[in-house]
Amino acid sequence: MTRIKIFTLALLSVCAFSLSAKDYKASMFGAKSDGIILNTNSIQKAVDFISENGGGRLVFYVGRYLTGSIHLKSNVVIQLEEGAVLVGTTSVYDYSGVNGTKALISAENQENIGITGKGVIEGQGAAVLDNINIQIQKGYLRETVAQASPVLVCFDGCNNVSIEQINLWNACGNVQSYKGCNNIIVRKVSVKSRIVAGSKGILLSGCDGVKLTDIFFDTSGAELTSVGKSKSVSVINCKNRSGGKIQVNQ
Repeated sequence: MTRIKIFTLALLSVCAFSLSAKDYKASMFGAKSDGIILNTNSIQKAVDFISENGGGRLVFYVGRYLTGSIHLKSNVVIQLEEGAVLVGTTSVYDYSGVNGTKALISAENQENIGITGKGVIEGQGAAVLDNINIQIQKGYLRETVAQASPVLVCFDGCNNVSIEQINLWNACGNVQSYKGCNNIIVRKVSVKSRIVAGSKGILLSGCDGVKLTDIFFDTSGAELTSVGKSKSVSVINCKNRSGGKIQVNQ
């Protein structure tokens, strides 16, 4: 079977899953939308429950949901409706990740996962960076700034990934990182991250089957970078703030 056919079948399986998936309101699991209460445990509990019960969408409605790191699990899609904002906490101690990369939303060796909707993921990058520098200066944090800075999305070794329509804003580090993933769709996404210097839009490493379509980039660092050999990467109608077309920066 050709690589194109395999990629097409994978995309169809993602579509079929999303059409049949059950919706769960984040509020059902205790998530609060006041922008003050830390929702990390509630959101993680919801992700774990949905994955263990056949999969579905975790839906966030209008409001600001403060959270630390969330580990996405197989067959779970985070759906941020218009007006919903997932806000990263400013405390560096509320972040974890995979294989040395901290992230607000991460996943390792999972499949059929995604983040969709017209809502916003807000990283509060400048405030997080200030907290990191303060903790390092006081001697409480042994990591470097680069090691401590969380990206917004980091998926490692995952299959069938869909990131669609979402707004990704103000990362402390890079915005998106995909390592060793297969069959990735990033479509109609707005990436704005200029507050912290050198914030890259998308980092690819050793991925196979990547389709990037209709993405707007406004970043302080490179929009799209490949740090390891990735195969079958398609970039269609992706532009930066100056209207320039985006190509893979090897």
